[in-house]
Amino acid sequence: MADEQLDSAASETQDAATDATPQDASGSDRIAALEAQVAELERQIERERDHATEYMRHWHTAQADFANFKRRAQQEQEQRDRLLAAQALAPTLNALDSLERAFLALPATLRSYTWIEGIALVELQLRRALELQGIRAVTAEPGQAFDPAHHEPIGEVETAEYDEGAIAVVAQAGYESQGLLIRPALVQLARKPSAPAASSPAATQAIADTASATDATDAATADTATEATSST
Repeated sequence: MADEQLDSAASETQDAATDATPQDASGSDRIAALEAQVAELERQIERERDHATEYMRHWHTAQADFANFKRRAQQEQEQRDRLLAAQALAPTLNALDSLERAFLALPATLRSYTWIEGIALVELQLRRALELQGIRAVTAEPGQAFDPAHHEPIGEVETAEYDEGAIAVVAQAGYESQGLLIRPALVQLARKPSAPAASSPAATQAIADTASATDATDAATADTATEATSST
């Protein structure tokens, strides 16, 4: 009886082991499949993260490019506005030139008249109106170094007062507007005076010979005159 019970228990244990083996194998496969799915999802997440980072980088680049474009467009618009304002006021510069030349040629006897002071006030108002628009005279004074970006040479003047190549005479004032040159200043540059030509030895000897010949001729003429007087 005991043997039969032992045989029955062993059979049940064997059957349970047989039934449990497929279930354990199926669970391991399911776990492995889930781990594979998790790994694939992690790879997808990593790829999407890389894509998001790339999109963000492109977005920042596009934002910076747009900001630079906007700033350049604004600067170009401001430069166009300054250029248009300068072109509109350019004829006024000719009037200022005429007034300046008139005041330079004004006789001293007329400087005390009231209407001359009124014209001078008009000139001052014109200059202030130009300054309000950002138009200012280019710096150009005698003795100043020549600047090809703001000065235009129209000739040379021999002088020892200034360094060679420096500005000697300002013929016409130049004007600029916030770094934009409207017209250059017309200037004459200094040039060293030409040295007198040195006398050559041959020329010196020729002059000496001429002087000696002149002295001999004068002496002969004097002797002849003396003889003629004595004979008389």
